[in-house]
Amino acid sequence: MDVHLGDHSLEGSTLTCWKQFGGKETWSLDLPTVLWILERVAAGEGDAREIRDDLLQATRWESACCSSCDLAMSHYPEARRRHEQTVQRWREEQQPLNPDSYLYLLNKGKIHRSSCRRPPRPAPPQFPEDLHAFGVLLEGHGGDLEQVLNFLAGQATGGARKIGSSEVVAMLARDGVAAVKSRLCGACKPRLPDLDPATPEGRPACWAWVMPSHVAVAEAGVALASVGAYVLPHQRAAYAELERWHEGRCAVCGQGHTVGRLVRDHDHASGLIRGLLCSSCNTAEGRANSLLFDNYRRRPPSVILGIEVLYLPAGFKPGTHHLGVSLGE
Repeated sequence: MDVHLGDHSLEGSTLTCWKQFGGKETWSLDLPTVLWILERVAAGEGDAREIRDDLLQATRWESACCSSCDLAMSHYPEARRRHEQTVQRWREEQQPLNPDSYLYLLNKGKIHRSSCRRPPRPAPPQFPEDLHAFGVLLEGHGGDLEQVLNFLAGQATGGARKIGSSEVVAMLARDGVAAVKSRLCGACKPRLPDLDPATPEGRPACWAWVMPSHVAVAEAGVALASVGAYVLPHQRAAYAELERWHEGRCAVCGQGHTVGRLVRDHDHASGLIRGLLCSSCNTAEGRANSLLFDNYRRRPPSVILGIEVLYLPAGFKPGTHHLGVSLGE
């Protein structure tokens, strides 16, 4: 800012607003400017009251509130307009989710009837109540309007989520009937849909994979670099075939992962590797008594491909015993 006193002026003065706790604002004026003003007043070249009024005027915000509001003023109309469009899209997405098709509500892991009053209902994203609240939010996101709008849109995720029978069937198939029953609301006691043993949700992803051709199997027999140290030498070609067929996919959920991040699942009774699983499915396999994992155990990738590979634990050394069998060099 520039300071003018009579015929004199000083350019490049700095008037700074410092925000303190409780919302109180404290202003500071750089020392050279203060000294210059005092010299002018002492020389009779300026009136102290006039200077005071000019400084007070300079500290008044255009928004009549604060610096946050001044920053937000130019963004406020566009932000409100775009937020209203987001709310409209949210309402349109909610309309097809009628209780006839979506019989359940899912809230914090609990399953309720769609008519249950216990869980909070889905609510559209809310806009800040006034310019000041919007200004504080904008300032907290570094003045980036896109970040603010994305943040506000994300607030619509609160409350219970409407789900259909197909999603509950998928839970039953993956987690088991007993596990899902433990998540039912004790007040509304929703009725679970029937679980058909032939439901697609109960089939491991690997059941739908295309069987490898003879050419692919032959190539797998020589692609041994990725097999690793924990496979017996005479079984490495078979393991390479198993790994190649997975193509980085989990045998149960089918999600793609980096090959090294898949876990070698094995039958603890026989010691044979069944397939490659993601960490989530591998953990669930050890706990779940469900249709999906029963089917996987009955017909895993190793059975589909007709191969046998012994699971060797990390740290295994040739010449030691594993599962009661002496494994030499």
